[in-house]
Amino acid sequence: MTQILVVDDEASIRRSLENIFKDEGFDVLSAADGESAIKIVRELAPAVVLLDIWMPGRDGMETLKEIKALAPQTAVIMISGHATIATAISATRLGAADFIEKPLDLNVTLEAVRRVLTPAPVAAQLDVVLDPSPQNRAELGIDSSPVERITPIVFGQQTHRGRKVQQRTLAQSAILYGQGLHSGKKSGLILEPLPPNSGIHFVGIADSTPVPAHVDYVGSTGFATTVSLGATRAGTIEHLMSALHAYRVSNLLIKCNGEVPVMDGSARQFCALIEEIGLDVQQGDWFEIEVSKKLRVGKDREWIEIEAADDFVIDYTLDYPAPLGRQHMVFRLNDVEAYKSAIAPSRTFGFVKDIGALQKQGLALGGRFDNFVLFGDQGAINGELRFKDEPVRHKILDAIGDLYLLGRPLRGKVTAHMTGHSDNIALLKLLREELRGG
Repeated sequence: MTQILVVDDEASIRRSLENIFKDEGFDVLSAADGESAIKIVRELAPAVVLLDIWMPGRDGMETLKEIKALAPQTAVIMISGHATIATAISATRLGAADFIEKPLDLNVTLEAVRRVLTPAPVAAQLDVVLDPSPQNRAELGIDSSPVERITPIVFGQQTHRGRKVQQRTLAQSAILYGQGLHSGKKSGLILEPLPPNSGIHFVGIADSTPVPAHVDYVGSTGFATTVSLGATRAGTIEHLMSALHAYRVSNLLIKCNGEVPVMDGSARQFCALIEEIGLDVQQGDWFEIEVSKKLRVGKDREWIEIEAADDFVIDYTLDYPAPLGRQHMVFRLNDVEAYKSAIAPSRTFGFVKDIGALQKQGLALGGRFDNFVLFGDQGAINGELRFKDEPVRHKILDAIGDLYLLGRPLRGKVTAHMTGHSDNIALLKLLREELRGG
C-alpha cells in the first residue's frame, strides 16, 4: 500500500488529510514538526510527503532539503497559506514536486498526489467525457440549444488556391475539463462536430452567437490570442488551434467559458483528445492558401515574413539573454506524427522577473508549476525541459495556431525572429488583403 506522510503543525489539517487519503486507499502517516517527519522518512521513505512550509522549529524549507537528501525518490508537495511566488520558486529549486495553497481544495490535493505518483500517458491524463449527456452539459452550464448564425467565412471565395484538401470534423462530441492560464478559473471545453462548409467557431457556454476562428474577429493578442464577437469571447485559443491545424480539422464548434483550458501548457493533450475521439472526413471544396509573393511585418529584432514554398514551413529564431540564449528551428508541417513528437509537447514559458507584473495585470493567474516552464537566472526552475530548445519549439507551436486563423491551411515558408501573437496576426492581416484582392 502506498504510504503518504502529512506534515503540518495544525492538528485539524493533519486529521482532515489523513481521513481523505485513507478513504482513497492510502497508508497515511503524520507528523507535527520537521524533526518527526525526518525520522519517519529515514525509516520508511514514504512515496509522497505533503509538507507545510510554516512550522515552529525546523521549518518546511529546511525539512524539504533534508528529505530530498535522505530519500531523493520521495515526492514532496509543499503546502502553505502565506507563501509568495519567490517561496514557491525556492521550494521547487530544492526539489519540491508541486506547490498547493491553503485553504486546501480536496480535488486539487488528490490530483497533485496522483500526478506525482503515477505520471500517466497523455491520453490517460485527460479529464474528458465523450459524447456528453445533458447532465454533463448542465454541470458546466452549457446551453444545449442549437447554435444559430454560423458564418462560413472561409468557404466563400477561396482565392490563391493551392492543393485541394479534405474537410474534416471530429467523429463525436466531447467535454474536456481544465484550467484557464490567465483567468486561473476552472474551465470547461466542449467540442462538437459541424457539417461541411461550416468552419471552426467558438461560442460561450450559455450563448448562441458563435465567433468564427478567423483573423477578422481577433480582439486581443496580449500574451494570448483572443477572438470575440459581441458578448462572445474566447481567449488563449492558440494551442488548440495549433493542434486543429496539424490535424487539418476544418469544421468544429468549440464551447468554452471565456478561455480555452491551458492543460499542461502545450498542445499534446489536445492531440491525444483528437485521436481519442477520431476524425470524420467530409465532402466539399477546401483549398490550401498558396502564397505567391513575399509579405513581411516588423523590423529590427522583431519581424516575420512569409513567401512561396512547396509546404507550410516555419523557420523561427529566438534570441534571449542567458540562460535561454539563441535558439533556432525549422519545422515543416506535413506530417502529424512529426508535429506530435517535435512540437506539440513544448510548453508555454515565462520568466521569474515577469510573473509578479503579469499577475498584477490579472494575467497568468492559472500558471502552476505543471502547466508552464518558468525560467530564472540559471535556467528552468520547475522541472526538466522536454527539449533542450523547448522555448523555440513552443514559439513554432503558437505560430501554427495563430496562422490557422484564415480557416485554410497555409502553403508557404514563414521566417520569424523574436515574434509573438501580435506579429503573427499582423502578418495574417496582410495575407488576408492579398486574398481579397484576388
